[in-house]
Amino acid sequence: MSVDFISELCPHCEQPQPASETDQHIATVHADIPPCTARLNSEHGVYTCVLRAGHRSAHGEHGDYHVSARGPVGRTIWNDNATGASPHHAEEQPA
Repeated sequence: MSVDFISELCPHCEQPQPASETDQHIATVHADIPPCTARLNSEHGVYTCVLRAGHRSAHGEHGDYHVSARGPVGRTIWNDNATGASPHHAEEQPA
């Protein structure tokens, strides 16, 4: 099954998006929200969160969650407390 037929919910407006278009949706429709500054430095590389500031984990017990841009095998997902994670910077948190 192609990734184009899989839907992802936008974490900002909860509207379903084709998986291949979610990153573009977030970058354009939610461009008024500052970008997330979280990073993950792992043995596989450095990942940047594609979400916008202020997103929260659906479960909440592990701090904010972050996702990398969609690649050929999906996304890398991490929490603020992951080894190698650099969480949101304080200046980007919504007032």
